Amino acid sequence: MISPPTLIAPITGLLIAANTLFAADIYVSTSGDDRAGGTIHTPLATLDAARQAIASRDLSGKEPVTVWVDGGTYSLDKTLRFGESDSGTRAAPITYRAVPGKPVTLKGSLPLDPNAWTPWRNGIYQQSLKGTKLAGRKINQLYMSDQRMVRSRFPNWDYNNPLRTGKGYLNATNQPSMEYLTFDSKELKERAANWQDPQAGIVHAFHYKNWGNWQFRVAKIDLAKSTIHFGEGGWQAQRRLGVGKRRGHAGSPFYIENIFEELDAPFEWFHDAKADVLYFKPPNGVELSKVTVEAAVLSRIIDVEAAEHLHFADFHITQSLATFMDAYEDIARGDWAIHRGGAITFKDSRNCSVTNCHLDQVGGNGIFVDGFNRDIHISGCLIEETGDSGVCFVGSPEAVREYQTWEQPIHNWEFTDLEPGPKTNDYPADCSVTNTITRDIGVYGKQTSGILVSMAMDITIDHCSVYWISRAGVTFNDGTWGGHVMSNCDIYDTILDTGEHGPFNAWGRERFWDFKNMKKEDVMLDAIKTVKLHQNRIGNFRSSISAGNWTIDLDDGSSNFEITNNLMIGSTLKLRDGYFRTVRNNITVSAVPLGFHVWPQDNSEDVFERNIVVVAGSKEGGGRPTTTMIGPARMPKDFAQWGTLNSNVWWNTNTDDFMVPGAANSLAAWQEKQGADSVFADPMFVNPATRNYQVKPESPALKLGFKNFPMDQFGHQMTRIMNELHDFEDSIEVTFRADARGGQVHYTLNGSKPTASSPHYTRPIRLEESTTVRANTFDDEGHAVGFEDRVVFIKVEQVKHQSWLASTILGQYVGPEEESEKHSSPEPRTLQWAGMELVTISEFPDLIDASGGQDTGVYVVNIDANSAAAKAGLQNGDTIIRLNQTMVQNLDALERTVKKAQHKIELTVFRGYQQRTLSFQPHP
Repeated sequence: MISPPTLIAPITGLLIAANTLFAADIYVSTSGDDRAGGTIHTPLATLDAARQAIASRDLSGKEPVTVWVDGGTYSLDKTLRFGESDSGTRAAPITYRAVPGKPVTLKGSLPLDPNAWTPWRNGIYQQSLKGTKLAGRKINQLYMSDQRMVRSRFPNWDYNNPLRTGKGYLNATNQPSMEYLTFDSKELKERAANWQDPQAGIVHAFHYKNWGNWQFRVAKIDLAKSTIHFGEGGWQAQRRLGVGKRRGHAGSPFYIENIFEELDAPFEWFHDAKADVLYFKPPNGVELSKVTVEAAVLSRIIDVEAAEHLHFADFHITQSLATFMDAYEDIARGDWAIHRGGAITFKDSRNCSVTNCHLDQVGGNGIFVDGFNRDIHISGCLIEETGDSGVCFVGSPEAVREYQTWEQPIHNWEFTDLEPGPKTNDYPADCSVTNTITRDIGVYGKQTSGILVSMAMDITIDHCSVYWISRAGVTFNDGTWGGHVMSNCDIYDTILDTGEHGPFNAWGRERFWDFKNMKKEDVMLDAIKTVKLHQNRIGNFRSSISAGNWTIDLDDGSSNFEITNNLMIGSTLKLRDGYFRTVRNNITVSAVPLGFHVWPQDNSEDVFERNIVVVAGSKEGGGRPTTTMIGPARMPKDFAQWGTLNSNVWWNTNTDDFMVPGAANSLAAWQEKQGADSVFADPMFVNPATRNYQVKPESPALKLGFKNFPMDQFGHQMTRIMNELHDFEDSIEVTFRADARGGQVHYTLNGSKPTASSPHYTRPIRLEESTTVRANTFDDEGHAVGFEDRVVFIKVEQVKHQSWLASTILGQYVGPEEESEKHSSPEPRTLQWAGMELVTISEFPDLIDASGGQDTGVYVVNIDANSAAAKAGLQNGDTIIRLNQTMVQNLDALERTVKKAQHKIELTVFRGYQQRTLSFQPHP
């Protein structure tokens, strides 16, 4: 029986005149029965049965309906499909939601029989799927204990560095090709000679310019020529310039998966589709009869088509099929190709929402809004570890006049349709993503985005945090048709696995775009509404792979933009060819000069005024101080034609004056043709070390009309640990912010999940040791509000800043640290303590692999069987992650903590995907 749901606030945007109607409640429970009545005492067993009950009782549109889903896991063997007949109305919406305080997980996977595993060889187990619900199913995603496993591959997954720069990739050696790659790996050649079915393999290979990647089936392998020939594939990203090598760069990184003979490492698996047998190699110490192993069977978990006023709230949606070998489609002339679908998909629908949902470990896109849709709203969600992009709004090519892609351009750059705007209404409009986190995006597809907008109008992205992305944080793929607003967002740590591009990227490659012949009067035919970017913090805190990794990258014809009150740090703004861009009251601080590229020869109508532009330090990996304020590329020779650039504060910590290559070698020379009212002076930031770039009252920027804007409202409005910097020397004061919807913050300092009974936050907390801090907001009923925040604070001997930040703080050039002399790496040290031989696990990638992916802590290499630690239960292969509730990152941290410990020792160790706490009294 389900506990009666607590009355809670309505979903944002669903305030209705419900008091004029009766309301119906239907209940679903894992212990229910689809033949039951669906009452609180006789619940149904599935959400689809609830959908059918609404239809059979003719409730749709007659009264508000809520389907209350009781806590538990619902494993689906078919997609939950909703259509026109499942619609509500504005006065009588239909809502599917979890019972408050009862977490609900919807899985697109089915479990394997835990008792059907039999040993095969070399620590590998097998299980026949014949006669089970998984028989005959496509299987390309496997999970153990709710963690994604690795399909057998070569090279093996590099847990220490899973990016393309790690050991999990080889490099192609050929001239770029979409038909084959060559390699020089002797090990691959030796291994491939033993592959019985290489055609089962799939090659994951990067674009030779590292803009993205493709997947190909293996057609054949020519060992004599060290060549892998591609079969079907190569559609997963546009601009198919090939896999291979270019001058001065390593060749395309690649790996091969789904090869049976490469099933040789813990956590790897292989499905023999012909025999319908699944093979799996668990880590040492894991008994498969005691853990849950599941195989994804659905690519879409919720599919909504032609429905209205249908809402989903408070669900955890996970474990769906990878889609990279399914159909993809090139979209407009951005670089992207997409699979039209996601774990949640909307098509031809209106007034629907996804609220407070957690989507993770799905094999393709997270949420996909396809074609005609109006008022689809995503709010308060956490979307992470997706195979492809996080949230996508993508219209239909039929709606675009003179539609073209890189593969199918308009010949001779000519067009005849001069009507403005869309041709049909088959595109998303008036939709939004708000107060949402998208992170860890692009497990398989590298040309992906946290949020992607293409062929759409009036899309709002507000108070979103977007980070840890393979390529772009937010992408506006084309300028059809504008009206978008991106505001109050926090975007950083993007371009993790690709080159070039930026945290925010836009293209304007519509029918008018040809940088040689583009005409100003044609721009508004497609870019009919202004795109507004305001009050965002956009950062690039990582080493650049290529170009500048521009914070805001307006590329190829991007036009009709209004960019105001944005903080850009670590890199800067790029404006490429286009018209009608207003850039006002922004701050940019980095070692990268402004990127002004290929502006039209006539007046661009661009306005750049009342901004603060600071150049400081040197580019990552560069070593030389940046001396220029603007980096022009193929710009009009007469810089008076660069639009209106005035009343700006320019400052360069590395030089004494304003310089622009090929234009001006002093501020005075610049002021003759541009910016007569601009100044070259320190803007006087309040505290850049804590990312407070507001200016002091005496700043020269204020005299030119610049206005300060808030520095603490960027990103999601759920629970936040507010510290901008997470490394500290002696101690650090940690502050929290509660979820904007109200409640009290509770936190933990030992890495455990916070609950309503965890310590209540009332004032800042001071830390003196490395600590994992987790916090969440809870309402008066003890239910979590939104999602928790988690930060690892690291105590270091000296806090180090990137060159640009160190130079900004000091007000003069500070170069990057001198590279140490190149010697072979010293042997990692070991430590003897309490009868144990210990090492820092991060120094031994193979130990990370063997121990379950735990990449921090101290690994027990050997233990004396007679020691107190062994008698307390410690074992060889354990990883110590906490000592007396203090996080242990490495041997140094362990030694520091041991010195402070008195008498009894309490250790938390990681073993077999679980944490265990053990106590003992060490010998004197």
